[in-house]
Amino acid sequence: MSLAVELQPDQKPERWDDHVAVYEEVFEPLTNAFASRALDQLDAGPGARLLDIGAGAGGAALIAAARGADVVAIDASPRMVARIVSRASDTGLAGRVHADVMDGMALALPDARFDAAISVFGVILFPDADRGMREIVRVLKPGGRAAIVAWTDTERYELATRLMGAITAVRGPQPPPTSLPAQLRFREDAALRRLLADVGLMVGAIVRVEQRWRIPSARWIADRIAFAPGMAAMVGALGPDRARVLEVFVAALERDQGHGEVELSAVAHIGIAQKPSVSRHHGARHVRARAKRDAGSGQIRFR
Repeated sequence: MSLAVELQPDQKPERWDDHVAVYEEVFEPLTNAFASRALDQLDAGPGARLLDIGAGAGGAALIAAARGADVVAIDASPRMVARIVSRASDTGLAGRVHADVMDGMALALPDARFDAAISVFGVILFPDADRGMREIVRVLKPGGRAAIVAWTDTERYELATRLMGAITAVRGPQPPPTSLPAQLRFREDAALRRLLADVGLMVGAIVRVEQRWRIPSARWIADRIAFAPGMAAMVGALGPDRARVLEVFVAALERDQGHGEVELSAVAHIGIAQKPSVSRHHGARHVRARAKRDAGSGQIRFR
């Protein structure tokens, strides 16, 4: 699926180069929570070859490597990739994490190399998400599994709803956006399911996961609100109203949760799918996937 409009800030890799440190500090704790849940479903343990697409500052890759996986982490932002390399070295995981600057829609990787693949809010930002998914299928081994994390229940993404509430309080009711944010194209279960199935993956489940994002204080997050290109563009567009909007945002959050640590909700879907292990060509029997939840681990199993 391609956007027919100019790329949005979060879709421009060069913009992410300016947000490495603040993204890691502010937002990665939340994305890591979703990544951990996705990795639980992949079962990419010791010795497994895992590809992380749109790896950002390396949160998911480092979690997977700590569990014993051999990880290739790719991102189109050179500074994000440099940060992954640095963190892997600092944590003693350099032998398990290899990071490269790479276009996720044209992977410079051989066919059928990986046991599993993960993308945490990465592929869903690609201008051509379908092309990115086809590349994932290409580099997965037959029977390999993929976990794609996408936003859903956007009204439950509390940071954005509170910020929009503050903007409305200062500026009055706002007109609806002229275009859908790219990362919300797959917010519906059916849309994410199609993204996976249309490239030939067998969809095991779309799992809804809600997380509580713990933040030191309302003032702390307001001071770091421009942690990603899209957020920076959003608050930058406020012009002279920016300070007033953020004061209203802080006051409302402090009124609700106090002056210390606060928690904000966020909800995502994790799409769990598998590359067929039997060819569908030359008369081979069509392989169907049925997901069975293991009572002990909660893992999605295919058979």
